[in-house]
Amino acid sequence: MHSNDYDELLMRVEDNLSEQGLNPVISDTVPLRENSQLDGVTFIKGKNAFIFIDKNLSRFDKAKTLVEEYFHAISDLGNHLDYDAVRAHNDEVDARESVIGYLTDEDQILRLARKYEDQVFGAWVLVEDLGYPDDFAEETIDYYRSKGIIR
Repeated sequence: MHSNDYDELLMRVEDNLSEQGLNPVISDTVPLRENSQLDGVTFIKGKNAFIFIDKNLSRFDKAKTLVEEYFHAISDLGNHLDYDAVRAHNDEVDARESVIGYLTDEDQILRLARKYEDQVFGAWVLVEDLGYPDDFAEETIDYYRSKGIIR
């Protein structure tokens, strides 16, 4: 993921939170992981949606964490430390799938599939064209295959 892609994603999340009637307060410069073992945390206080992301994550991991925390904010899940393990796990799975769709929407996948229609479409396309790490690219491809969007 390129720097400007992350910056654009940050602005998109801020705009989406504002559309939800929330004031986004986002920081990706805190040493969150060393103090909490978490990559990101979200909580809502009044109309403020606070999202904190560990400063030591790679740019791509910051992007994934930002989007995951955004989905926690809009679903009003807040801090998962207060939830039972089963509900928190299910919320995390839902957020993970939402991250895939938010970072790589269906139209983008279809455009890439058309671009490489004469080749076997796989995770390598997302690695080359979008700068995704191998594991996230594979997970994204698996997700869209399971939905029947690509073969």
